[in-house]
Amino acid sequence: MEQANLKRQLALKYPGLYFEQKKDNAVALRGVVHVNSKWIRLKLYLPHFPELRDFHLNLQEHLEYKRYTTENIQIKTNWQLDDLLLHIAQLKPKEPISDDISNQHKSNIYTEILDLHNPQEYRLQLNDRFTRIRFCGFIEHEAHYLELELPSLRLIAHSLPECIQLEDILESNSHSLTDILHLYLKLLEELRPFYDSFSSIDELCDVLQPCPITTKDNTRVFPLKERVYLKLTIADPFASYASMAVQIIGPTEEVVHLRHVLSDGLGNWDIELDMHKNLLHIFDMCYFPMPAEDELKKDNDEQQRCNICFEYRLDNGEVPLVSCDNSRCVLKCHASCLKEWFDTLVEGKTFLEVSFGQCPFCKAKLSTSFAVLLKN
Repeated sequence: MEQANLKRQLALKYPGLYFEQKKDNAVALRGVVHVNSKWIRLKLYLPHFPELRDFHLNLQEHLEYKRYTTENIQIKTNWQLDDLLLHIAQLKPKEPISDDISNQHKSNIYTEILDLHNPQEYRLQLNDRFTRIRFCGFIEHEAHYLELELPSLRLIAHSLPECIQLEDILESNSHSLTDILHLYLKLLEELRPFYDSFSSIDELCDVLQPCPITTKDNTRVFPLKERVYLKLTIADPFASYASMAVQIIGPTEEVVHLRHVLSDGLGNWDIELDMHKNLLHIFDMCYFPMPAEDELKKDNDEQQRCNICFEYRLDNGEVPLVSCDNSRCVLKCHASCLKEWFDTLVEGKTFLEVSFGQCPFCKAKLSTSFAVLLKN
């Protein structure tokens, strides 16, 4: 019973960790923890749970796991599992970093390109002046690409989510074209759970934003019911479930009620199910509104258009989702259009703050939840 309570407490404190019961009271943990403003991916085996005796800890460093035990890190004798997790960043021994960059720069970059030619795994493309190289058409990652400048290897373009600082990652961990390509392929594998998390939603929900959906997007906005929408964001693509945020957008009364439903449902999140099925269970639905068969019908339907700019979809992919708390009001507009309209008012009050928030048509209240549509 005591062990069960401990597991429950740790699960609440570290939602990114998954517990697996082994034989003879042993426990295996895997996943991510957020400590000192850093996400750390780990695998931890405790043969004498809840004691730390004879533990085996594997920490991901530069996309590879390094193993630690009591032989190469020191922990205090009275520490519990929570103490180990809280101090995990400080426990890693600092290893000297070898500097072989100068030798690698001496190698012929164009000879390396010939060695990397592998049409069975990906396509390699060079421009006419041989100043740019592009990798694309990866097996199982067809939509992804990586483009570099030659011979400097400066990053020009890539297909990973915008929130990933790929240039910094490559500069820190790669010193040759081969290093960069291998690291990029590892990143694609590490991001597979991130893309899988969105796959069912993209296929089975009427995703309104972003449009078109690309491999660089880490948010989805789709309808929950009439005039009510969900905005799903994954802040850290390498820790999908731990960094997931679900926001409800719509009229105030609906949002207040559904936030309680969401809060209660998140406590029963089933890690064996994908995000789409978990959200259906939380809101007690069989399916979310399905994708429209013809996007052009919405473009041509005046009732779907924004009441301010009289367009349906803007160049940035935004569609009119803002409505007011008065169900009889016809207000329907883009959040950005409404913000621009508010900004022209003499009072200059803050957009969609509680002190303001009045419908420009009927003067009923506007829900502050729509403000999240202005955030990427």
